[in-house]
Amino acid sequence: MTETLLILLTAHLIADFPLQPDWLIRRKRHFMVLLAHAAIVAGVAIVLLGGWPITLLLILIGTHIVMDAIKVYLLPDTLRAFLLDQAVHITVIVGLAVSFPNVFWMGWWAAMPNAAQTAFLVGLVLISGLIASLPMGAILIRKLTANFDIQAVDQIEGLENGGRYIGLLERALVMLLILIGQPAGVGFLITAKSILRFGDVRETSQRKMTEYIIIGTFMSFGWGLLIAVLTRIALQHWLPATSA
Repeated sequence: MTETLLILLTAHLIADFPLQPDWLIRRKRHFMVLLAHAAIVAGVAIVLLGGWPITLLLILIGTHIVMDAIKVYLLPDTLRAFLLDQAVHITVIVGLAVSFPNVFWMGWWAAMPNAAQTAFLVGLVLISGLIASLPMGAILIRKLTANFDIQAVDQIEGLENGGRYIGLLERALVMLLILIGQPAGVGFLITAKSILRFGDVRETSQRKMTEYIIIGTFMSFGWGLLIAVLTRIALQHWLPATSA
């Protein structure tokens, strides 16, 4: 069952984030674009499963289209809609993993040697962890902070998309430090970022900007730590003889 769960979760994350760029999201109100996205979900699932179990794929595609249609046509673009969308997709994936526990062993990947199968599954864990931490984390944090008044932040010019890239890099470093067993390094990262980001904020009029940055920083590090720890636990499941 765990193999099916991992594969379907990875397929979902790949299709919903790296393979769903902003231009596609903006056009999803067109039904053909919505169908194209569902086809991408199915295609990635087929490749990772190593086969095409018809019943599983029909349920996966059908529920994905229905939930995405509800989100696009009926729900506002809010944090609540994003969380509901992801919760429904993941619930369906868990249900499919329980209902089709051995589907991985019926595909072409099952013919690989045991060492290659383990490497394949470990690779999926790392891919899932990175996608959940980086692009998914960026969307989540952006939606969590969307209602804040950031007028004070706009008064200070910075690099275009600089904050986004900083967040991606810091969560990637958090992932690396946790996976190599150096969690103390995360504290160093937080300290270094605090000095760099807050060193120039001295005026009381910039307090709003400071608080906004602090909130975003803790959200970013918190999400990065959560996903990194879950990724490490998953790696220890597939590599129980190592420290992951």
